[in-house]
Amino acid sequence: WDILLFQHVSSTKIGDKRALMEAHRSGDYATKQMLHEKYYENTSAMLLEHLESFLEQLEKLSSKAGERQTELGDHPRLPLILAHNEFVKQTFLAVRMQNFGY
Repeated sequence: WDILLFQHVSSTKIGDKRALMEAHRSGDYATKQMLHEKYYENTSAMLLEHLESFLEQLEKLSSKAGERQTELGDHPRLPLILAHNEFVKQTFLAVRMQNFGY
């Protein structure tokens, strides 16, 4: 969440960017929490957008790779790549479920 907050305030609120950086350096949890609450709507939208776009890309890549499974001689690591993609997909789905309920 800190990274998303930093991205958001870096592009919109320079004063809050400085406050976030200072709070992070000094361990000021209360200020960081206040900023997270202030920008929760923005950062949660950013997280959901990231999850959705990444899941879409994974689906396309896995589909494309699945079509090439017959070419294992040319792509010996393809099963490992597909397993990794599935692991990442399940992780992103779990994060989406935990944070957005679907």
